[in-house]
Amino acid sequence: MLEEVGIDVPKDLKHRKADFILIKEPAKVINIEANFYNVTGSKPQEIVDSYINRQEELKRSGFHFIWITDGYAWKKSRNQLTKAFDKIDYLLNTKFVRDGLLIKILEEI
Repeated sequence: MLEEVGIDVPKDLKHRKADFILIKEPAKVINIEANFYNVTGSKPQEIVDSYINRQEELKRSGFHFIWITDGYAWKKSRNQLTKAFDKIDYLLNTKFVRDGLLIKILEEI
């Protein structure tokens, strides 16, 4: 898909799936992931490490990463959420999105 618009994608990222890919300019690619967790468990914990790694892979290629997440499960997983806020550049919940923070971030990238 990105190759069709002239964006070179490294081999290790070619087969990655994403919730949303925004192309702001030919040189600006933004991967947005969105999810909601109602119950605690291993999935929210695993996703934090996974998205920290994904952001680093994307950064090495000059791409940006935004994670939008929300849900009751995060109230009981504060350690993981704190870790995510420390490591992920753009981490939002649905309130932040409603308040316009996503638009502001997209304008700044």
